[in-house]
Amino acid sequence: MDREASPDMDADLVLKFRNGEESAFEDLVRRHMRDAYGFCLRLTGDPAEADELSQDGFVLAYRHLKDFRGESTFRSWLFRILLNRHRDRIRGRRREEGRRAGLRREEEGRAAAGDETGAELRAEELAEVIRDRVQGLPDRQREVLVLHVYQGLAYREIAALLGCTYDDVKMNLSLARRRLRDELREHLS
Repeated sequence: MDREASPDMDADLVLKFRNGEESAFEDLVRRHMRDAYGFCLRLTGDPAEADELSQDGFVLAYRHLKDFRGESTFRSWLFRILLNRHRDRIRGRRREEGRRAGLRREEEGRAAAGDETGAELRAEELAEVIRDRVQGLPDRQREVLVLHVYQGLAYREIAALLGCTYDDVKMNLSLARRRLRDELREHLS
């Protein structure tokens, strides 16, 4: 086919299509399918994707041929459609990859937050269990434990405050710790 006559033939086929002759578009497809596919193959590097892209381009050309102003050749107009469609696909893939990466980061963030939240919940639950167990201690053991552990008083200060002996404070503190350790063992494992 003579390359110089080609744009004129394309212009005639476009005019026929606009005048209602549907088969004129089929002739345009036959004339340009090989070049369109080759162009798409060079763009994508994938035969299946090139085939899909070239078909997609011809569908768009069919839909918009009535808008073709003839400022360029049909071939360059078709290649512009194919190139734009290819760029749209690349942008779509990048957006999708970005969206997936964002979802992965969000999920990882949730998992990390879940770990922190879970750890905070476990710590709060454990603190509540400890408070309950401390409240369940016999009065003297609870008093000695609270004064020493929570208030930071020394054994002699506690003995003076409670009106008991130093050894009494040591013994009650030891009993309170042992009892708490035994009761909390299941929560700490």
